[in-house]
Amino acid sequence: ATTVTAMFVSKLARLAPSTPSILTQIARSTSSIIDNDIADDSILLRNDDENGVATLTLNNPVKYNVMTWDMLQLLQNQLDTISKEDRIKVVVIRATGKAFSAGHDLREIQLQNGNDEKQRSLFQRCSNLMISLNRLPQPVIASVQGVATAAGCQLVASCDLAVSSEDAMFGASGINVGLFCSTPAVALSRSMHPKQALQMLLTGDLITSDEALSYGLVNKVVSSSMLSTETTKLATQIASKSSHVVRLGKKMFYEQLAYDNLDEAYAFATERIVCNLKHPDTMKGIDDFVSKKPKS
Repeated sequence: ATTVTAMFVSKLARLAPSTPSILTQIARSTSSIIDNDIADDSILLRNDDENGVATLTLNNPVKYNVMTWDMLQLLQNQLDTISKEDRIKVVVIRATGKAFSAGHDLREIQLQNGNDEKQRSLFQRCSNLMISLNRLPQPVIASVQGVATAAGCQLVASCDLAVSSEDAMFGASGINVGLFCSTPAVALSRSMHPKQALQMLLTGDLITSDEALSYGLVNKVVSSSMLSTETTKLATQIASKSSHVVRLGKKMFYEQLAYDNLDEAYAFATERIVCNLKHPDTMKGIDDFVSKKPKS
C-alpha cells in the first residue's frame, strides 16, 4: 500500500537532501503491520526520574513509531495511570529512531476498509488520546526528533509544550493520498495560526523546525545533540514549582480559552486566582517573598 510519507519524499528532497532515504524507509515501514490483538508493550517505554518527570518513549523505530491501535492503547493506558499519580509532576513524550512518528499506519486503515465502525473506533481512540493530553493534570512536553507527520504532528500539537531538534520536520500529509487530516486539523488549528495550519493541511508540505517555531507549533529549537538535555532542563524547571499550582494553572489556561467574551474570561480568571491564593504553597511563597526568606 502506498503511504502518505512516500508521496512527499520528492518534496522533502528540496528541503533536506539527506532525508529522502529516511522517508523512503518510512514509506516501506508504514505499509505493513503485525496483525495482533495483544499490544506489545515494548513499543512504548516509561522511565521516571527523581524529580517527578515521567518520560514516555515511542519505541517502534523500524515502523517509524506509527500510531497503530496498539500504540494508541499503550499511550492511553499510561496517561490514565499518570493522571492518578501525584508524584509525577511533568510528562515528556519522546521517540527512538529517525522519526518522532509517521502518523497512522495506512495499511492498518486499509485492512479496515468497508468497516466504518472499526475505522471510527481507531480515530476515536486517537482523538481520545489527544483530549487526554489536554486534560491530564500534569504538563506534557513533546521532545521531537526527525519527522512528525499527520497523527505524529497531531501528537506534537496536542502536547502542552514542545522542544524540537533543528533537523526535525513537520507535516499534515494526508492530502497527498486524498485523505484530509481532519483530526490533526483540530490540534493544529488550536496550537498555531489558523492560516499556517490550513496551508499545511491543504498542501501536505513539510515545514522545518524553524518554521514550526515561527508558527507556534514548538517552543524551542535546539541542536540534535542538545535535545535531551534541553527537554530535561525544561521539564525539571517546571517540576520544581508547586505541583498544585502548576496543575491549577494548566487547567485554568485551557478553560479560559473557551471564553469568547473577554469580560467572562477575566471574571473566570479572577475567581481562579482568588482560589489559588488560599493554597498553603501560595501563602508560604508570598510570606517568604515578603519577609525575604529563601525558598525551602
